[in-house]
Amino acid sequence: MKRLSISTIALLAALPATAQDIALDEIIVSANREETTAGRTGASVVVLTAEDLAKSGERSVANYFRSIAGVTIQTRGTIGQQSTFLIRGASQNYIGSYVDGIDVTDPSGTQVAFDLGQMTTIGLGRIEILKGSQSALYGAGAVGGVVSFTTARPEEDGFHQSAQVEAGSFNTQSAAYTATFRDHKTEAALTLGRMRTDGFSNASARLGNPEADGFESTRLSFYAARTLESGAKIGVNGFWEESAAAYDPAYYLDGALLGTRILATAVDFVGTDDILIPLGDGSSPDEELARRTFGLRGFAEFSTGAVDHKLGLSTFSTKRRFYESELAPDYGDYSDNGTPLDFSDDTYGTIVQTTDATYVGRRLKADWAAAFDLGRGRMNVGAEWAKESLVQFGSYGSADNATFTKSLFAEYTAQIGTQTDVALSGRVDRHSLFGNLGSVRFAMAHRLGDDTVLRLQAGTGFRAPSNFELFSFYGTTTLKPEESTNLDFGIEHSYASGARVKATAFYLDATNLIDYDFAATGCPAAALYGPGCYAQVTGHSIRKGLELEGKAVVLGDLSVSGAYTYTDSRQNASTSWAQVAQHRVSVSVEKPLAPNLVGRLGVVSEFDRPDWSDGTPAKDYAIANAMLEYDFGNATVGYLRVENLLDEDYELSKNYGTAGRSVYLGINAKF
Repeated sequence: MKRLSISTIALLAALPATAQDIALDEIIVSANREETTAGRTGASVVVLTAEDLAKSGERSVANYFRSIAGVTIQTRGTIGQQSTFLIRGASQNYIGSYVDGIDVTDPSGTQVAFDLGQMTTIGLGRIEILKGSQSALYGAGAVGGVVSFTTARPEEDGFHQSAQVEAGSFNTQSAAYTATFRDHKTEAALTLGRMRTDGFSNASARLGNPEADGFESTRLSFYAARTLESGAKIGVNGFWEESAAAYDPAYYLDGALLGTRILATAVDFVGTDDILIPLGDGSSPDEELARRTFGLRGFAEFSTGAVDHKLGLSTFSTKRRFYESELAPDYGDYSDNGTPLDFSDDTYGTIVQTTDATYVGRRLKADWAAAFDLGRGRMNVGAEWAKESLVQFGSYGSADNATFTKSLFAEYTAQIGTQTDVALSGRVDRHSLFGNLGSVRFAMAHRLGDDTVLRLQAGTGFRAPSNFELFSFYGTTTLKPEESTNLDFGIEHSYASGARVKATAFYLDATNLIDYDFAATGCPAAALYGPGCYAQVTGHSIRKGLELEGKAVVLGDLSVSGAYTYTDSRQNASTSWAQVAQHRVSVSVEKPLAPNLVGRLGVVSEFDRPDWSDGTPAKDYAIANAMLEYDFGNATVGYLRVENLLDEDYELSKNYGTAGRSVYLGINAKF
């Protein structure tokens, strides 16, 4: 184990974290095919409410997730940049992601995944994080779990409004407005949010990168539902977001080399004289990712006799355009210097190379489910149909491909005696290229009295190759789906005082993984440039570990919560399965300081981090955040938030910057 600093140990000892404390009668939406109380599901679920998000004052969902047991975040710079998020060591490539029931994983990505980096807390009403393999419920890509975001909903009858405003470091401003309405037949909600920041350099400033990389986004989300005289409920929900983020380019030449000739060995990674810059501000400040996303879903809920039906039709699209202009080797201007057998003196010319590439991903999905009583339990059956497409054009060539999936599923839930609930789920997905893919899941919750719950979950999962892995310049249609097996077991106990403790052991084994293989020759690129394609990897990648969580009120009014995660992620068949820190601790305290004034202090720490991919060590770190919240009355709350209170210098991804001490002021009001 790497040695923790004395200051880190002191902080961890003083400050047990902001993971939501779930009451056993809390309604869970994502764990089964129908809503289930927390005390009756065998799945491990984290619930975050609008109140939790408001208390944090945090605008970045990625930053908020860092305090949750089993969740790892690896950001690449300021908000708006790519953020890798992992559940129990399985990356976002293996996590299903939904916003108001719309699948928001990107069909145009290298892997079908959701980029959490641009997601803000603005307009969110609830988040559920469902851990463990859930392919039997959600199909491909849910090997590590599922994250379900729900936007604002009416909480009481009548017309209500709320507003949020914040400003702070890096010239950051954000604002949001929400309006809701509810009566005995109608529900409606609308949120409009805007955020912008100058940001900081995504390429670490410690490497001499001074250029700030900004981000701005505008997002609209809406929900409307109507209950008809027949009792049927119909509705529509959706969102639209447009954003722009500056980024720092990788592997470019210093602009001072324009017009010179450079040794071929220096840019082909031979020897120690490489002159390509791995990551930096670039030769020109015009690298930008422009993104537009759109989602729309219509739904209906009705009953025919003893059978309850749910119908849904949704569409999702995302368009990403990358633009940059950097100095690069001119591979069309090559010289062997008159010595064709001596490669050491070969040279390239230099050229300003403009990259302008656009990727468009689309998904159309229809689903139906029917639930009815059967024996002593409840049966839920259904079907889904989905089309995922990739359209690509620009500097990296063009593509226009689609895959189709038809799915059948069934889940039976039953109560055995008075203390035990079980759920057995099965699913078959028929993929247009791979045929039938099956998955199963068993979950059990057993209550030892009113205050203790034992949970068990076991299941299989799969991930079908993405359209990029199949059809791109580096892809091949001979790939097969990845497969996995998951098991987790936990115990949770509640005390009369309101304190709560929870422990969960987990195990995930994935095989048949897909990775980029520098020796593979089965893709179009290999025919032109030599080996290097996506290919199957033999062997197992295993994640196993333990999560501990707790919450208590001590010394009268001091609320203390904490989470610890041990993860063994060292066994990897594929390099794409990133390792995570062996030990993660998040701790927090909350205490009333004066009438209407509350103080909060929290720490997130990782230690025994794996080395970076180049073999250099990744340093342990501990980050402290503080917040003061003042209640002005009339449903108006102001706050002061300080992030990275001790101005810690650390990295979540190698050579990518993180924010130093940052200060934000905000106000939340309901009217």
